[in-house]
Amino acid sequence: MPTDNAQRRATLDSRIKQFHDVSFEQVLSEIAYLRDAGDSVIAGGSLAYGLGNHLSDLDLVVGGPTTVDSTGIPLEHFIGSLRVDVWKLAQGLIEKTFGRAEEALMGDAPLLGSFGDVDHEDELKLMHRIVFGIVVDGPGLEFSRDQRYQAVASSLVVREYGERMRTSALVAQLALQAERPLAAVISSRLAVEEALNATVIDRGLPFTGDKWLSERLASDATDLAAVYEPFRQLPDEPVGEAPTFVDAALTACSRSWRLDLSLEALLAAASWRNTDLQLFGVGDEKLLVSAQSGALWDLTESEAEAWGALAGAGAEEPGATWDLQAGGVDAMTLCLRLHEEGVLDLHWPEGVKLEDLKGARSVQV
Repeated sequence: MPTDNAQRRATLDSRIKQFHDVSFEQVLSEIAYLRDAGDSVIAGGSLAYGLGNHLSDLDLVVGGPTTVDSTGIPLEHFIGSLRVDVWKLAQGLIEKTFGRAEEALMGDAPLLGSFGDVDHEDELKLMHRIVFGIVVDGPGLEFSRDQRYQAVASSLVVREYGERMRTSALVAQLALQAERPLAAVISSRLAVEEALNATVIDRGLPFTGDKWLSERLASDATDLAAVYEPFRQLPDEPVGEAPTFVDAALTACSRSWRLDLSLEALLAAASWRNTDLQLFGVGDEKLLVSAQSGALWDLTESEAEAWGALAGAGAEEPGATWDLQAGGVDAMTLCLRLHEEGVLDLHWPEGVKLEDLKGARSVQV
């Protein structure tokens, strides 16, 4: 990726013309109504980072030190076939976001739910658009600690994806115990992808989300493409190949990041946590109900017995936690199924610390 802003701007302008026959002058004219005096326009996202295609949208951040109004929701514009998403942000709000990110990095709590879940992933991307983006027009945003902001943005993604990798590694090994080989290989491949995403960001590249991983490895990290190659496709026969595939995947993760992903270590660090699940009897049927999700499950007799044993130990209380292997294989299998349905949480009291994730590597936040 070119480092000179003028060169990067020219390359992006050329790509937009190639894909959509649209110039930056047209883009700037379309969004001019959003700009206050002193506002800069910064382009980020896949197109700006040399990725993407004719279906990709153009992501812009408009803002500056005197911006009047901010919005956390992008404003959509269409210029011909080009979709342009614009975030209007005051510089003060941007600085508060980075400050909140830095506080999260210094804390022990998991990051999931602060920046990295489905509802907040845009904040991860937004910070990278700002510090790694292309200044399309205006002076650019001048922060007193710009290099610090780049480190915060990168470290946040590394730690978030380290935590995702840890969860996927645990689910893969639980799935093997529950004799669910397909779930095991899918989760272990996901762990590899999460490890590689973290590595790419740790090398100083901007965050683009998950969908451009293969393209990014091919263009910017060919050594990592070789690491990913054995896991690009799932085994043809998961039943027989799952243990070997999972072991190889977790070994690849541990080579990338010095984090103990053994089942023993992960079992000691996590537990199941109930959301609002309750068991009800209706005639001969046993129904597990989640009012929060608006869903119910018709349990088999053995599943109902497994849940009943857990509930008897207090697991049916909202927020209750219990050992991952409590109740034996039947209970664990049921809990894994409910977790996959999104109604039973994996609870991690602590997040992944950067120093634990990187091991002997230097860690600067």
